[in-house]
Amino acid sequence: MTTKKKASISAGLAAAAAGRETPEGAPENLPPKGDKAKLVMIGGQFRPEVRRALLLIQAEPQNEGKNLKMLLGEAINDLCAKYNKPQPYTDEN
Repeated sequence: MTTKKKASISAGLAAAAAGRETPEGAPENLPPKGDKAKLVMIGGQFRPEVRRALLLIQAEPQNEGKNLKMLLGEAINDLCAKYNKPQPYTDEN
């Protein structure tokens, strides 16, 4: 474990002990707390062919400007529609 990683873990533990949600100097690219819904990580491990297929889909002209998160959100909505569930993904997620 690197010293930087140890320092960030230590900072997180210190913040938790002090009752703060995030340590001082935490990355600023995290979603703001409060009104916005919290984000969660959804992931899985797949063979490299799966990533390649996603990148090929992303490269299609009709998908210009879409990143992998957007395409995966679209796929989640398609899966939800198939099972008659609400489609939770929007471009704001």
